[in-house]
Amino acid sequence: MPKNLNNLKTIVRRPQDCSDKMKEEFIRLVAEGGEAEENRVRLSLPYTETLIFTGVGNHIYGVGALLRPRINFIQHLFQCAGEPQMANPHSVESCWISVSIRHRGKGVWRHNNAAKEEFLGNRPYHSLRRVDNKNVSDPAKEKIYIHVGKDFYSPISKDKLRLIAANHDPIFNPKKTFVYM
Repeated sequence: MPKNLNNLKTIVRRPQDCSDKMKEEFIRLVAEGGEAEENRVRLSLPYTETLIFTGVGNHIYGVGALLRPRINFIQHLFQCAGEPQMANPHSVESCWISVSIRHRGKGVWRHNNAAKEEFLGNRPYHSLRRVDNKNVSDPAKEKIYIHVGKDFYSPISKDKLRLIAANHDPIFNPKKTFVYM
C-alpha cells in the first residue's frame, strides 16, 4: 500500500478567485479521471460555488467541486433514486472528484474530502457516483453520506449511478431552517 503524502494542503476557492492556470489544471484533472468531459466542465465552471484543490506546493494532485444545481435537477435526481420526498432545493452537489493517477491511494482524496466537509458544515449536500467506480472510496466508509434509494441509469450516462446525500432529512420540510456554520 502506498504511503500517504506529507505536507498535503487543500484550498477551497470560488472559481473567480482562481488563476486561469489553476482552472485549466482543474479541468485537466477532472477529464483525466473520467469524471466528466472537458467541455462540460469548462461550460459549468462559472456556475460552480467552489473549487477544491489538494496538493503539495504548486503541484495539484486532486480536485473536487461544489456546484449549486438547479432545483429541478435536484428533484430529478431524487426522483430517479425513488426518494422524491428527500429532495432539498438547498442541497449543494459535490462533484468532479478526481485524483491524478500517480497519487491515488496516498490520502489526497481523504484530505480533499475533509476540507469539503469542513467548508460545508451542516449544509445539505449530495453526490452522484458511478456504481462501478473503483477509483472512489466507498461512501459507506465515510460515515457522512447515506445511500439514497435505488441505483439508476440516466439518459446522459452509460453507467449505473448511485445518489448519496449528507445532512438530508428523510422528508424535506421547507419550514425547517438550517443553521450553517
